[in-house]
Amino acid sequence: MQEEDKTLVADTGAIRQLLAEAEKAAPALVLLSGPPELVGKQWPLIGPELVIGRAPSCEIFVDDQKLSKNHARILVLGTRVAIADLASTNGTDVGGQWLEPHLPRELRNNELVHIGNLVFKFLEPGSLESLSMQKTFERSQIDALTQIFNKGAYLTTAAELFKRARATQAALSAIVFDLDFFKKVNDTYGHQAGDYVLKTLAQLVHQNCLGDGAFFARYGGEEFVVLLPGTPLMQAADTAENLRTWIENHEFVFGDARLPVTVSAGVATLSPDMAAPEDLFEKADQASYESKRNGRNRVTVR
Repeated sequence: MQEEDKTLVADTGAIRQLLAEAEKAAPALVLLSGPPELVGKQWPLIGPELVIGRAPSCEIFVDDQKLSKNHARILVLGTRVAIADLASTNGTDVGGQWLEPHLPRELRNNELVHIGNLVFKFLEPGSLESLSMQKTFERSQIDALTQIFNKGAYLTTAAELFKRARATQAALSAIVFDLDFFKKVNDTYGHQAGDYVLKTLAQLVHQNCLGDGAFFARYGGEEFVVLLPGTPLMQAADTAENLRTWIENHEFVFGDARLPVTVSAGVATLSPDMAAPEDLFEKADQASYESKRNGRNRVTVR
């Protein structure tokens, strides 16, 4: 007997909601080819002007050596978007044609823009594709368990914030913290309890301990990192102490058991001798290890 072919009924409510979200989407540039960690990243084109380049001050900043510091300018005129090359070294190709310097060229939906080693795709306002690609990229940046940023998102953001801080001579601080005796929680209460602790802690810190502009990510396992742009060392230390206290005082209850949860944190700030964002992380990480050596459940500033 032949099995009947069944047709699934679409969720019209979900479709309507998706279309309504898409209608609100701004025009955007999506990176199709370039640094692997940025492929799929989308820049909403909210005018009136945005500059593409490798200078950290650019609104569309990508660290590519074939980009000029200020390579091209995006002009937003209502629902129309144009691009103009800023007399760059390697030029700007739109739809297979090289642009004359400083002469704006209107962009058409799905048109490709080649700049240095990068390929962008232009998506018009209200594009369903724009919304779909943005959601896909965002999912790739989120840690599945804790629903905060993951290590990949951290590495990309740290590189950008590091360059911006260097260029503007602004403060940039980092907090690195680990859960104390996390293996014991897993061994005693089970891995589901461990997952509960990680998820609860992440949301606790995200909702109560960090101000606007802070970037919070799970670095791996039970290790977390916070980047605080524009924040000097002692202010960052206050933030670290605040989150340590919140975590110590929160009741982590799994089943019938109250789980002992504390963290050891380290704080560091950008200094002239640091050549890369990894140096800032390493200094804060070493401070967190010092907290562990000195009895845990404490903050160390370096």
